[in-house]
Amino acid sequence: MMQYKYLIFSILIIITAFFSPLCLSAQGGLFTDDATARAVFYSGNMHEATKHFDELLRIDSMNYEYNMLCGYAYLNSNVDKSRAVVRLERALKNPRADNLLYYDLGKAYMLNYRFDDAIEAFKTAEAKGVKLQKTDLTPARYIEMCENAKVMMTIGAEVTIENVGTAVNSAYPDYNAFINADENVLYFSSKQQGNSGSQPDFDGYKMADVYCAERVNGQWQTAKKLQAPVNSGLQEDIVSATSDGETLLLYFNNEKGFDDIFITHKEKKQFTRPEILSLTVNSPQFEEAAALSPDGNWIFFSSDRPGGFGGLDIYFSRRLPNGEWSNAKNAGPSVNTEYDDSYPYLAPDGTTFYFSSQGHNSMGGFDLFRSTWNPDEQFFAIPENLSFPINTPDDNKTISVTKSGRYAYIADFRAGSNGDLDIYKVTFKDVPAPYCPVKGIIADTDSAALMSELSKYHVIIREAGTKKQVGIYRPNLHDGSFTFILQPGFYLVDFYIDNKLKSTSELVIEDREPDRQVRKVELK
Repeated sequence: MMQYKYLIFSILIIITAFFSPLCLSAQGGLFTDDATARAVFYSGNMHEATKHFDELLRIDSMNYEYNMLCGYAYLNSNVDKSRAVVRLERALKNPRADNLLYYDLGKAYMLNYRFDDAIEAFKTAEAKGVKLQKTDLTPARYIEMCENAKVMMTIGAEVTIENVGTAVNSAYPDYNAFINADENVLYFSSKQQGNSGSQPDFDGYKMADVYCAERVNGQWQTAKKLQAPVNSGLQEDIVSATSDGETLLLYFNNEKGFDDIFITHKEKKQFTRPEILSLTVNSPQFEEAAALSPDGNWIFFSSDRPGGFGGLDIYFSRRLPNGEWSNAKNAGPSVNTEYDDSYPYLAPDGTTFYFSSQGHNSMGGFDLFRSTWNPDEQFFAIPENLSFPINTPDDNKTISVTKSGRYAYIADFRAGSNGDLDIYKVTFKDVPAPYCPVKGIIADTDSAALMSELSKYHVIIREAGTKKQVGIYRPNLHDGSFTFILQPGFYLVDFYIDNKLKSTSELVIEDREPDRQVRKVELK
């Protein structure tokens, strides 16, 4: 009898699972129901909300609200955004569908590079008079961005983009990447599980902390979280680093400051207690990002203080003789637009100025732009869009470059990422690769014998692929070594004694900033 009651109870559970909109679902390994899914969604955790609504949609695939909320969640999380299109299209099949869905569907089409479809969706949203939040871009602006994107996709930038790997990137958001000029120290923000504090951020991840990775022998070592007093139990984001990697500017939203910019300096192996920047930089309004010039005489920052062109604007101040910052000056219409303009960054050369903007000829959301800064005239040249594939229809906010200007580091969500935002290295193919000094050392020879027979030795270097000869080299008369100055590539090093080939060595020069320590190769 007891077994019979359990059987009836099991059947009722199965019937309820298939017919109740408030059902429990665990087909994908996640127990959820209507109330739980909505609670997760309205908490702001879009990444987790997609999982809950996907479970509910397994049972009721055409449910209007589930498709609407799930589509929005996919649209606003770093997951496969083609899924947003499917769910929003389903939701719009409902005759009671909210007209705002055409606006969201336009953004989903745009993020999936379906620009003509996006334009039509935005035109429909505009015709139906959708009501937007004050901070939302208008359908007309998105249509402009789609037209810009179609042009950018045909131009393209001469670059390669590669993920920096799992020593740096995690399964969680890794972003705001800033490299030093020598390309051997990388700072970034991350929302990893090992972060300080237990309180989650609005997106469900841990509060951001600042991390550092170092390159040793050409390989990135596992990134480590900076210790207190830089990181706390709340939010700390890095917003720039100086070219020597010794000074960091941080955005704090914690007990020390709210929407403010702080500065910290490296002393020995630790960073000092972050100090809030003066009131000429920080204001009662919102300051999002800041950067110092390589010489430390200028600071650039973004703020939504009154008197700007609209939204966030970029400002700059000069360091006064007493060490304080002068009154802020707006960067002007060459840089600032009626939309948000933020994340200023001055390259190690002291004149190449980068920033992100929703204005100008952005191809979607924030794009990265490059201008030229003249400190004598305090003037910014007309900026240029860094173009596709650096910029995408999604937000692209930060960039930092090395001293040669050939290499840059960005953060983005791209195919093959480790789970969310990842950090990528960009190589500008139209910028010449830096030369790397290499010292050739003759092995297995005592110094007296070596110096007495220098005239017998020479080296020929060839490109490994084409066997094309790069150069013929003779030994240094003072120490018997050879000096090769080579660009990145794969080479064969032929060592001759009395014009007879004695050995051939392989030499690989990475396409990166050369180390300060001269590389050595043995000639046997």
